[in-house]
Amino acid sequence: MSLCTPCTPCPPCDSEYPLLCEPLETTANGKRLVVEDSAACQKTIQTPASQQVLKTDGASNLTWTNGANNTVLAKSSTGIVEFATINSVLQVGPVDLGIQPLTTTGTVSTGAISASGAITAASVTASGVVTAASVTLAANPTTNLQATTKQYVDAADALNLNKTGGTMTGALIVNSTIESNSTILANGNSSKIGYDTGAGGSVTQGSGAKTNSVTINRPTGIIVTDNAALTADTSVTFNVSNTVISATDIVVVSHIAGGTLGSYNFAVAPAAGNANITIRNITAGSLSEALTLRFIVIKSVNA
Repeated sequence: MSLCTPCTPCPPCDSEYPLLCEPLETTANGKRLVVEDSAACQKTIQTPASQQVLKTDGASNLTWTNGANNTVLAKSSTGIVEFATINSVLQVGPVDLGIQPLTTTGTVSTGAISASGAITAASVTASGVVTAASVTLAANPTTNLQATTKQYVDAADALNLNKTGGTMTGALIVNSTIESNSTILANGNSSKIGYDTGAGGSVTQGSGAKTNSVTINRPTGIIVTDNAALTADTSVTFNVSNTVISATDIVVVSHIAGGTLGSYNFAVAPAAGNANITIRNITAGSLSEALTLRFIVIKSVNA
């Protein structure tokens, strides 16, 4: 009678591995594994209840497991293979997706991103450098630190005037001096160069004499003189205080209404902050008329 049992080896088996001395047939589509349990008995390991993996612990014990929810198998720096969360795996070191794009409906938050493919996400937050072949954003930026899309930049760029030249379709409002090293031209049939609404003002001389001084600190405007008599072939001068005027400027005066047009000559002597306007009656008779004069200041220099 044989003394061999499932847990007792029989010669000529190797004494160190008594139960595995006979080679078993192999298969590519098996359902069971033959193992040695802690009592050194040859047994068939249990079939898992669901799709699981076979893992060992530190004591060389084999168990079936599918890990916790939302985990993956990962190898640690010490060589141990364990189930781990995606977040813990990504925090260990750089993640290399190769040429595959990164696509998510959630948020990507990282220290730095370096990609040769596309990154598509609801939100990308990085405290370091982001380099990628392309980054697709969900919308135009709404806060100061958000990245901008090409369409946002293109739309803003279309509103800019290139330094090399271009065409503006609207008004250019400048709150400082415009300097040009070349010619400024108005080349349209209805183009104008001059002052816009709001630049002008008006003032009326005090009654009694055309020599009364006036104050109007505007580059253009209206001055209404007193109607005091001005005898034939005589002139009168009054001072206009105006901080816009410099001594080298040209001040142009035109008689536009009031009195007899063509009956007067005008001369202007500008100084720093003021100008003297001289009115001469060039007719043969005395004229007692309140004249409406329009003036403009043209900036000029001596050299």
